[in-house]
Amino acid sequence: MRVFRSEPVETALKPGDTCRVGIPPTVVHVVEVHHFDPPRVTGMLPRPACYLDVLPQGETYDPELEDQAYAFDPAGGEPIRVRLLFRPYAFLEPGDEVADRDGRTWRFDAAWDWHPADGASPGAPAWPLALLSRGGEPTPEETAAVGRATAAGSHAEELERWTALTLASPATGQW
Repeated sequence: MRVFRSEPVETALKPGDTCRVGIPPTVVHVVEVHHFDPPRVTGMLPRPACYLDVLPQGETYDPELEDQAYAFDPAGGEPIRVRLLFRPYAFLEPGDEVADRDGRTWRFDAAWDWHPADGASPGAPAWPLALLSRGGEPTPEETAAVGRATAAGSHAEELERWTALTLASPATGQW
């Protein structure tokens, strides 16, 4: 993934020329978030405590490909501004357990990674959802937030909205 660009393009430059280097506004989707505690020793300062692996709009993640994603430190030395456009299931946290409209219990691990407690075939829960567990008993506020967020809509609508923004599909093996 080519992130940085130069004006004029590198092929038009010769020694002594002046150019601008930067990242034009770019829509990406986050493939993975890496947290480092303590911060990672890279030989550069500041030491990164987090990396985001991202793919450009239009590219679907393929777990078989090495180094497909571009990794960057969102708090690093580059003047990068990140703005969240959409996070599927923003009202849930990995590991949450919910009950769906049909009374089935599900564990949420990621937007397209649902596990039914009854061992039936994978899929996605039918909205609305009721939060059952979030690292223990959820607070009334957390339970109410999930109920409000899923009072209308569906998993298919979350997927459609994400797909429209990323112009990609969830990784193979997911949804």
